[in-house]
Amino acid sequence: MRIILLLLAIIAVAITSAAQDYQDYADGYEQDSLYQDYASRQQEKVDGGGGNGLGKAIGAFGISYLVGAKVHSNRVTKKMKSKHLKDQKALYTQYYNDVYKLEEQKAEQQAVIEQLQAALA
Repeated sequence: MRIILLLLAIIAVAITSAAQDYQDYADGYEQDSLYQDYASRQQEKVDGGGGNGLGKAIGAFGISYLVGAKVHSNRVTKKMKSKHLKDQKALYTQYYNDVYKLEEQKAEQQAVIEQLQAALA
């Protein structure tokens, strides 16, 4: 008799423990693994997984290099333009002075030629 009662108690415990499973009452809503996925991604970040660190560093270096190159090339361009303008102004001034001196020499030579022609005639 005791054995039968013990078996009935074990069967009752087994039935009630199986009846209390969530899946029995889920009605088509199975348990998702959203939190487990989130937790595993967070753990990968903590562990250094993902591999985005080196890519981000290289990307930041490349962008800063291009921006710096643009800024410095603009500075050099401004300096070179001002230098070339000064050189061009000096060249035009020298040209103008040379042409003026040649015109003066031509006028003097014309005057000397006229004097010599007048002396010969």
